[in-house]
Amino acid sequence: MSIPHAKQRSPYLVTWHVYSALFMREFSARLTQDRFAPVWLFLQPILHVVLLVAVRDMIGRGRLVPGVEFIPWLVIGLLTYFKFQALWNRGMSAINGNKALFCYRQVHPTDTVIVRCTMEGVLHSIVALIMITIFVLLDFNMIPHKPLEAIQVWLGVALLGLGFALCFSVLVTFFPEAGKIVSLVSLPLYLLSGVMIPMQMMPRAIQEYLLYNPMLHAIELIRGSFFSTYHMLRGVELSYVYEWAICTILLGLMLHVRFKMRMVSR
Repeated sequence: MSIPHAKQRSPYLVTWHVYSALFMREFSARLTQDRFAPVWLFLQPILHVVLLVAVRDMIGRGRLVPGVEFIPWLVIGLLTYFKFQALWNRGMSAINGNKALFCYRQVHPTDTVIVRCTMEGVLHSIVALIMITIFVLLDFNMIPHKPLEAIQVWLGVALLGLGFALCFSVLVTFFPEAGKIVSLVSLPLYLLSGVMIPMQMMPRAIQEYLLYNPMLHAIELIRGSFFSTYHMLRGVELSYVYEWAICTILLGLMLHVRFKMRMVSR
């Protein structure tokens, strides 16, 4: 009597099962890594807002931004930058954090980075929605003027964070010290992205160099989509954000294909 062969799963179904299992593993680990992990997701942007508003009051300038109130302007910039930073920093450490799973041939290093970035993107999107709702209830003007454009920019920031995570995950796997360099770069990038300082205050000659930073484009564009009276920095373009995102994702995928065996065997 012949034994029927087991039904083989399609590659797409295998990928779906792998991604689902990795997502649940990452989600559980992210929220249970310590007792304050869920709280810190909300506390980090709130503390930054409180600190920067206190600094503004100390220097005695009630309105630093033309065309929009300071607090809503600041909150939108912080939420956008923190999302990019979380995808980049946490995504690049996904390979080292999941090395034990590479004994299963269905799990690849690229999968761990994509899933961790997806999880971070979902969490930060939920946090952003909750915070925006809270500020609307506090009578701040936080309802987006152009919601579809805001979603486009938000997605572009997520793809940009994924691209950076894919590229730097390979570098951090072989040179763990590179993670410290990324931490050092994050602070200047934070300042040069216009999160807390309006770049319109800078001389035009300096603005031309600052516009090479894709996060400055993203933050200015998402603020423009939220506030109809906001005067965006001249020269910002959504296509520039997506060009950076696509190029970094393709470069990251090529690096993963090139060094896959070495990353798995380390």
